[in-house]
Amino acid sequence: MIGKQKFLVACLCPVLVAGCGMQSKAEDDILDVELPLKTTHIAPYESDASVKMGATETLFKVTDNGTIQPHLVKHYQQVTPHTLKLTLKSHIYFQNGVRLTGEKIKHSLEQALAKGDLLKSTLPVKHISSDGQSLTIITSEPYPQLISELASPFSAIYDTEATENVAQHPIGTGPYEITSYTPSKGMTLKPNRHYWNGKPKLKGIRVTYQEDGLTRVNHLEAGATDVITDVPATNVDRLKTNKAIRVQHVSGYRTQMVLYNHESAKMTYSVRQAIDKVINRDGIVKAISHGYATPANGPFNSHLDFISHKESPKQNIEAARHIMARAGYSNAHPLDINVMTYDGRPELSKIAQVLQSDARKAYIHIHLRQVDDIESFLSHKQQWDASLYSIGTYPRGDTGYFFNQAYLKQGGINKGGYHNGEIATLIHQLNHTVQHRERNQLSNEIIQKSQLAVPNSYISYNDTIHALSAHVHHLKTTPNDIVLIDEKVAIDHDK
Repeated sequence: MIGKQKFLVACLCPVLVAGCGMQSKAEDDILDVELPLKTTHIAPYESDASVKMGATETLFKVTDNGTIQPHLVKHYQQVTPHTLKLTLKSHIYFQNGVRLTGEKIKHSLEQALAKGDLLKSTLPVKHISSDGQSLTIITSEPYPQLISELASPFSAIYDTEATENVAQHPIGTGPYEITSYTPSKGMTLKPNRHYWNGKPKLKGIRVTYQEDGLTRVNHLEAGATDVITDVPATNVDRLKTNKAIRVQHVSGYRTQMVLYNHESAKMTYSVRQAIDKVINRDGIVKAISHGYATPANGPFNSHLDFISHKESPKQNIEAARHIMARAGYSNAHPLDINVMTYDGRPELSKIAQVLQSDARKAYIHIHLRQVDDIESFLSHKQQWDASLYSIGTYPRGDTGYFFNQAYLKQGGINKGGYHNGEIATLIHQLNHTVQHRERNQLSNEIIQKSQLAVPNSYISYNDTIHALSAHVHHLKTTPNDIVLIDEKVAIDHDK
């Protein structure tokens, strides 16, 4: 996929670069990017890869501070709680030269809703109509967070009438067009000569997938790639000493957590409460995340302005032991539970080992199991009691996404089957609340009331950490980490 002989050399001896005699990467203005998570298809309604690499775009976009602003949209109006009216910008074309119209948006959203399970579960769309550059979306219920859902990468716009296979070559409006894609291997992209928002600066992009974080770091140091994402925190200080590399990090919206299986008879309220008190959030942030994270006090990064309670819980082994003793457990009769972790987020395994060690002090014996495909494994609830998990909880500027997906019974990321009638009622109230201030108040109420029942244990908010060669310019690391490549990213070997 990479098409560079030196890349093969780098793979064989990524650390001893000088000993291998490897030459610098050719100055061809082709940007090489390594991503950690493999994809088997890149239809926008199934994967965020096409948005991340600048091939497709969304109607709205999330700013760095978590607010929503129009992107492909010129202006919009929430006519009624059920009705959103959009007017599109008039000078936008797909990569095949076809003009973007309201009818094209309508077909794209309707097809994505029909084929994409995640989008279908978040968008209660009743009817979509179009007229020229205008689009009207009517929802089956009041849905004030609709524009934030239209900023989701899974609602990215593509030409449904294009001849290309959408799972391998979605035709979007972004600055770069996909030219080839190999499932679980990578893709290549070329500049979009029809791009509406400025001339793309790169001659092309090559993307490869590499799950191992240290290998990604080695490849960057060897000059075999230009950009790597999800840099392991343990390697950040090492990269910062390399003058040929720049490290970018920002407090992000990805939360590390312990996900509880509420259908397991072992995971009672007392047990969940005890595990929550066992977690040493400050120690994990310091020792495992090396300071590139923040201790968590709930699902959403406490740096967000609307969060009213910002102090994270402190470890209290004595209280956890007391809770477990009252539940009938002791050194002679401990609780045995199965806890999962997975390869894609290597820091989770280290957190799990720390938790395993500390939990023994509170009569909880954790049996760890590491799996490759965590999503498939968690669907079999009889096999696990808890799992380490990592997810972006605030990806598009609104709490509604996480609450609906994680705390409602049929939510797409409610892997543990959590359900609480009072919390569900509050979430439905949030879904019908329009005013921003009232939504923030309701969000804090849901956070505080749900935390009393310990639906999950939230550990830390990870920094978003990317690293790039010094000759790469205008690539910006953002908290939401939705878009990696835009039209501004450039290579300049003279700087």
